[in-house]
This record gives sequence, C-alpha cells and structure tokens, in this order.
Amino acid sequence: MRGKDYGIILISLVIAGGMFYLSAIQQDPIRQSREKMGLVMNTSLENAPPSLAFATVAMGAFRGLVVDILWMRADKLKQDGQFFDAKQLAEWITILQPRFATVWDFHSWNMAYNISVTIPNTQCQERWRWVRNGYELLRDKGIPLNPKSIILYRQLAWIFLHKIGDVSDDCHLYYKKELALSMRSLLGDNSNTEFDSLAEAPKTLKDALQDKETSQFVSSLQKADAEFIPPDKLAERYLALRQTPERFSKEAFAVVDQFRNTEGLKRFDYFSRAYQIRNVWKMDPVYMRKMNQMYGPVDLNDPNQRTPLNWEHPAVHAMYWGSLGLEIAGRPEQYRVDEKNTDRIIFHGLQLLYRTGKTTVYTTKDGQSSIFLRPDLRMFDSCDQIYKKVIAKYESLEKGNPRALRGGHKNLLQNAVMSFYQAGHINHALRVYKELVTLYPTDESGFEYKEHKLPMVEFVKYQLKEEFSGLGIQDATEFIVMVLREGYFRYAVHDDDEAAGREKLAQDVYTMYQNENRSESYRLGMPSFEMLRYMAFMDFLNDLEYPQELRMSLLGRIQVERPDLFEKLQKQEKQYFEALRKQQELQSQPANP
Repeated sequence: MRGKDYGIILISLVIAGGMFYLSAIQQDPIRQSREKMGLVMNTSLENAPPSLAFATVAMGAFRGLVVDILWMRADKLKQDGQFFDAKQLAEWITILQPRFATVWDFHSWNMAYNISVTIPNTQCQERWRWVRNGYELLRDKGIPLNPKSIILYRQLAWIFLHKIGDVSDDCHLYYKKELALSMRSLLGDNSNTEFDSLAEAPKTLKDALQDKETSQFVSSLQKADAEFIPPDKLAERYLALRQTPERFSKEAFAVVDQFRNTEGLKRFDYFSRAYQIRNVWKMDPVYMRKMNQMYGPVDLNDPNQRTPLNWEHPAVHAMYWGSLGLEIAGRPEQYRVDEKNTDRIIFHGLQLLYRTGKTTVYTTKDGQSSIFLRPDLRMFDSCDQIYKKVIAKYESLEKGNPRALRGGHKNLLQNAVMSFYQAGHINHALRVYKELVTLYPTDESGFEYKEHKLPMVEFVKYQLKEEFSGLGIQDATEFIVMVLREGYFRYAVHDDDEAAGREKLAQDVYTMYQNENRSESYRLGMPSFEMLRYMAFMDFLNDLEYPQELRMSLLGRIQVERPDLFEKLQKQEKQYFEALRKQQELQSQPANP
C-alpha cells in the first residue's frame, strides 16, 4: 500500500473521530431540548406486572415492540368483549407512547361507548361516569400531548355530539341534564356582557388578588373557614358555597352576605367561574366568546344582533372542540377525511341546536330535575351560513359538487320554511323560501322541482300534503294530539310563540286531512278539533314524564291568562264524557236478532 493511501486513511479516521466527538457533545443539549418539548418518553408503568415493567426498561429503544404486543392484546380483548382488561392495557400504551394518537382515540371510545353500555340503563349515574371518563381522557391528557392531531379533536367533539347529544343511549337525557347543570352555575345569565366579563377575568389567583377589595373578601373568607385556605381549591369551594351553603360554616356564608353587591365580590365571582372553565373544563372564555360571535343565535327581530350560544347543550361543546381542532390542527388547503368529518360535526352541531337548542331544566321543590329540549329557530341563520361555507370549501378541495352536503342543506331550507311559517314568522319563511328556490331549482339529475315554482303558502300546503297524506285516520289523530300536547308544554314553560306555532301546525294538518278525506265515514271518524285539543290537554296533565308542578302550573296559567280557553276545555270535558256515556250505552245494547 502506497504512502498516499495511508494518508487518506489517516485523514478519514481523524475526520470520523472529530464527527463522533461533535455528536457526543451535542447529546446533552439535544436531550435537554427534547425534555423541554415533552418528547422524552421514559415514564415507568405503575401497577404493571413485573415482567412487563422489566421488559419496557430493559429493551430501551426497542420498547416499541412491547407496545405492539400490548396493542394486539388490547385489540383481541376488545373483540372478545373484555373491555375493562383492554382499558388497562390501553392505559399502559398511552404511558409508553403518549404521542400515539390512535391509542387515545381507542381508549376514549372504549370507555364512552363500550364500557358505559355494559352497565344497566337503570344505573345512569354510573354510565355517565364512564362517558365523562372518555371525554376527559382526550380533553385533559390526549390533546395536550398531541395538540396537532385532528383525530383527537374530532373524537372528543363526536362524544359530545353523538353520545351525549343524540338519543342512541337509553341514558341520554341524564347525560344532557348533568352537563346542563354543571355549566349553568358557571355562565350566569348567559349574556354577551357576562361573557365579556368572563373573558376579561384574571387567569390566576395572584392576579385576582391584586384588587384590594377582592383581596379583603378572600382574606375574610379564609379567616371564617379553613376550607378556603388551599389556593388551588379556593375557586371551586367558593362556587360550592354559593350553591350549597349548608356544606360550609355559617361564618363563611356570613362573609358572602357582608360583601354582597360589592365590586370585590363581583370580580372574585367572575374570576372563580372563569377559573373553573379554564382549569376544569379546559375551555378558554375568550374563544367561547369568539364562538358566540361566529355561531350565536340571531335575533329574529334584529338580524344584526347575536346572543351567546347555549353552552348547556352538548352540541355547543362538540362545536367548540371541532372548531378549535380545525384552527390548531387543520390544513385548509389540503383535503383530509378527518378534517372533513370535523367540519361535519360543526354544521351537524348547529343543525342539532336548530332542532333541539332550547334547554329547559325543571327542578321541583324536592330537588328532582328533568330536562326538556326544544327547537331554537334563532339558530337557523348560523346553520345556513356554515352549510354554505363548508359546501364552498369542499367544492374547491374535491374539484366537484359535494352532493351529500347540498342535499342536507336543501332539506334544512325546506324544514325552515315550514317551521318559520308555523311559528308565525311569515317574513322569515318567505326569505328562506326565496333562498331555497334560488339555490335548488333542480335535483341532482337536472329535473326541476315543480313545488319550488309555487307561491310560498301553496308550497307549505304541498309539503304538509306530502308528509301526512299517507296517514290513516288513527295516525293522523295521534299526530295532531301529539303536536297539541307539545304546544301545552311550550305554554307551560312560557315559550308562547312556539306554543302558538304548534297549535297552528295541528290546525293545518287537521284541515288538510279533512279536505283530503271528504267521505262521510272519514269525517265521522275524525273527532272535532276542539275534542282533539281537550284530549291533548288531558294527555299532558296525566303524563308522569313531566313533573307534577309543571303540569299544575299549566292549568293555573290557562285559568288566569286564557280564561276563554279554560272555559272551552271545561265545556269540552262535558261533551267528552257525554259522548263516552253514549258509546258505552250503545255497546251494552243487545244485538238485533
């Protein structure tokens, strides 16, 4: 070998040694940077079998093999219905590989859907605990560790929209009630002014105590009751004191009375509620205010005015996490199925608010609560706007016509025409009808919708005929009674406009049915409208699903505010029992020989 070759080898060795040295001295700074960024995953397993704990430590960089084995085992347990065992394995996987978004997705679904339904539907409180565990896992752990993962935001939003907001679970009303009651204590009167105060409230106790009056109140409260000394529990226990003062000393509530109506107490109250929203619900009041401005209900009398969303409703929570996910982890210029599904959650959430956005939690004197959800027509404009925005987005990304979205939008417009018309908002119905016939003159095949060429009133009659003309006399009677009974409920909770809309719909269906079935047998078979109204009234009064106090309040309100209707119902009662007596007499007569 020539000297030149030895020289090349020597130089190469020197260069290699230098590179090894440079890489070695960079390891500590790189490791420190990874630790600061939360990328180091060397957390040990707790309560794991010794063999598994040893394997994860001993295998070092190959711990991914252990994760693969655990994942296959967890999937097998899930298929075999052993959900609780699968839950434990999934927890270990999230500890070993917290950046693996799929396991958070699986783990939350397993708790909210699989484990929850293994509990009998007579134990809704226990079911709710597992549903809550499912969304809290994503919200409190999964998303903070994987803030750029759109699938986690989508899954969290879906639990709120579908598991809590839909009706597929037998305990869905219990979930809705618990969510509504939890949020109610934090939102005050749910006004724009209230959200401004929550958004501007101090983020830390230290900042809140910079105000002299607030500091005096807190100091007095802590002296009165040691329960309020721990700073991390102060906001939570103060709110509990306002709701259930019997849990604390009389001296503590006396402090609240002493500072009542002072600016110091008012500021601390806003701080405490905002603190709980930020730290327990992991939501930002500033972003909530932004959501209100983007999607809030539109005042039917002033389209330029928006009121806050109903944050007691699960659909709003679904929209919050879906919208936040798109803002943080979305790629607007790129088509992704997960992102499209997240967009869908937002406009389906708005649609759900349009159909069920009014929340009434009725609590009786003995503390029993029931929840009722009814449509909120004020949500139509927001729902309509986001539908058109999403359609335009995916027309561009998909290079074509998103038919499913357009079909859903057309159905929304048709439904809104009927709803506004029946509620007596004729101008709104006409505006929506003009939009319907402008955007959708033809179907997907290019054939014209003949009904879209009709005047609006004729279109409404056409829709009623299409929907109810196939009903038999018994079905038509049951439908009219159901709608009238719904109207009585609306009147009982002082939703008078909607109550009038329900009665108008019942009257329209009754008239349409009578006109379409003019034969004597049909007309004799259908009771009079007054009789149907009385039947609906008695159905509501005797329905044990509604609290007795609510039913009695309806009777009292009709007697005081609608004496004419009360008199008609009394007369109808006499006619009803007289008709019943005659029917019984006919049935008791012997048959002709």
